[in-house]
Amino acid sequence: MNAIRRVSQSSFFRGVIAIAGGTALAQAVGVLLSPLLTRLYTPEAVGLWGLFMSFLGVTSVAATLRYEVAIVAASSEEEALALTRSSLVLGLGVGLLGALALEGLRRGHLLSYGALPAWASFLAFPALVAFAWGTALRYYGVRRGAFGRVGRFTVTQGVARPLAQLLLAFLGGAGLLLGEVLGRFLGLIALWRLLPRTSGPWFSPGVLARYRTYPLVQLPSGFLNMLALMAPVPVFTALYGPAVGGGLALAQRVVGLPVSLIGAAVADVFYGRAAELARERPQALRGFLLATAFRLFLLALPFGLALWFLAPRFAPWVFGSAWEEAGRMMAAMAPWMVAQMTVSSVSRAVFLSKKAWVKFVYDLAALAVFGAPFYLHGQGQAVWVLGLISWLNVALYVFYLLVLIWITGPKELWGYRSSGAFLNSEVLTEEVQ
Repeated sequence: MNAIRRVSQSSFFRGVIAIAGGTALAQAVGVLLSPLLTRLYTPEAVGLWGLFMSFLGVTSVAATLRYEVAIVAASSEEEALALTRSSLVLGLGVGLLGALALEGLRRGHLLSYGALPAWASFLAFPALVAFAWGTALRYYGVRRGAFGRVGRFTVTQGVARPLAQLLLAFLGGAGLLLGEVLGRFLGLIALWRLLPRTSGPWFSPGVLARYRTYPLVQLPSGFLNMLALMAPVPVFTALYGPAVGGGLALAQRVVGLPVSLIGAAVADVFYGRAAELARERPQALRGFLLATAFRLFLLALPFGLALWFLAPRFAPWVFGSAWEEAGRMMAAMAPWMVAQMTVSSVSRAVFLSKKAWVKFVYDLAALAVFGAPFYLHGQGQAVWVLGLISWLNVALYVFYLLVLIWITGPKELWGYRSSGAFLNSEVLTEEVQ
């Protein structure tokens, strides 16, 4: 009982509950509305939405050039605020470039993006801007320990998106995309109030230059990682058609519920606590990482077993008879979900290590895995290929966890000196650069 009391009273636990509670409410609304959405929109329309979301997922990695990660690790509150404001400005430029990139993919008919209508490229700009602003402000909230406000942001955005898609169903497939964009902007209301009303520049090139390690090292890695995560829908759409792509998009949405519900909340709080340990008690970071990953595995396993056994039986009843294959896809992705929830939530520890470059090995391997359908196409149906990819990703996540354990030892962190001493937070920032 004393152990339970200590855990429940810890700042880590309270932070997780604050964010996870908001995420739970948002996801509950999304789950309740999903059966309505799947009856209002066809698998083909959901497939096009999945293509749009896959592009946003990959491009959004560059939305703030990864400076949002530096906000939490910044050595002073002034620099954290300067990084936040600068990230908001960067989001405008990246949003414009992203919209142009989608139009290029659409006109080039690459990976089935030619199926998207022309107006999808115009929607990409506000969608990417909303994502950039939300990301920067969310990390600023984590920096300040405002987990309750981050939770409210999650609630607002998570509820607004499916509601907007439901209300805009009369527009056909356009309602899915437009609702996605509107919901993201509505979620920003809760976070804008975090920014202090102080004078100062909104763009600080000097501060960005001091933290240039993040875009130079973390941006390529993050881009490869997200490209691998978002590849399935466009790849399967290209190989098996929009209906299969729509089924996979729905399967990803359902399978991703536990990850976004618990994993995302833990990731935010974990990174804030891990950065603090790296500065003050670096020898405790590795143990904290292992303990967090083990507890996440215990939480993820029941969700994975439920998906494995129940999804094929209940998906046609919940979502409609047209989504029977999506239920089998959910079951095939269950092992992948367990591994992702266990490892991805603690993976932000990589930003604290001098050996973060080894993550490129994992990123390249993950990208190779998602090229596998092009070689396996014709040897089995879509669900069989997806199941094989799922287990390959389990192996990759196990490898990644071993990498994280290695690179988070005291000697591998940015503040370590050859003498065995650690730098203070001010000197740490300079050495990172």
